[in-house]
Amino acid sequence: MATRAGVILAVADVGRSVAYYRDALGFKVEALYEDPPYATLVLAGTRLSLAEQGHPAEDRPGVELRTPADVSQADALLVVEVEDARAEHARLVERGVRFLADPYEPPWGGCRFFCVDPDGYLIEIEQPA
Repeated sequence: MATRAGVILAVADVGRSVAYYRDALGFKVEALYEDPPYATLVLAGTRLSLAEQGHPAEDRPGVELRTPADVSQADALLVVEVEDARAEHARLVERGVRFLADPYEPPWGGCRFFCVDPDGYLIEIEQPA
């Protein structure tokens, strides 16, 4: 039985990405490694690991982790639920976060907006209906 789930993102600069996820989005840093550069962060019980792109792994033959080649085409996105999306948007504006658009209230309720991390990964900040 699983004890935890998470995702690993390939990033160009682990330190820069740690600062973004920690300082802007509020993730807690659990571990930092130097060779190869790698970090593990946690938010709301979810693990997010950051691996410097391009490092091979013996147990992952033929697969190289890479940042998004075209940031206008997302294969996946990270979703962070918040209690007040508009307040979170205002807080992130002050931290210089890049957004795709202003907060949006879909017909089914709630509020959401999308921001982009330093490597082009899409993040949805959502206030559920």
